Amino acid sequence: MRPSPAIIVLAGALLLEGCSSESAFMPVTGSDHGITLVRTRNYPWSDGWELDLVTTRMPECQRRHHLKPAGEGAFKVEVYDSGTGAYILRQGKRWYVTETKGCQLQQFKEAPPEPGTLLGAFRVKGGELRFIGAEAREKGGDEEGGGKGG
Repeated sequence: MRPSPAIIVLAGALLLEGCSSESAFMPVTGSDHGITLVRTRNYPWSDGWELDLVTTRMPECQRRHHLKPAGEGAFKVEVYDSGTGAYILRQGKRWYVTETKGCQLQQFKEAPPEPGTLLGAFRVKGGELRFIGAEAREKGGDEEGGGKGG
């Protein structure tokens, strides 16, 4: 006995319902130079989020880098300006450095002693992934739910 096409379509729709992908952009200068964080849940039964960082400086380069997955719950990736053209990112206990000249990314083995000036963080606000600048957080524009980042 073969399943009916309606059952196959319904099963496919239920599988896709739990799948989602969203992104947020932190501009460096304009819309063609910045950092984008992409989080994706591939399956409804996934425990957390797959994370990618897209570093863009058009037309010179654009690269997508995989970060460590993030768990469920509160979500935060902080971004610091090192003052050298590089940006330091903190995802929980993990630290990364990215630069937009060549769109590279590297993970630190240990936390940097001075990451630089906090620019803001990629967070969930109003149910959407957004980049919240440090000045907005100081004015009370912080994330719903609080807690540690993934």
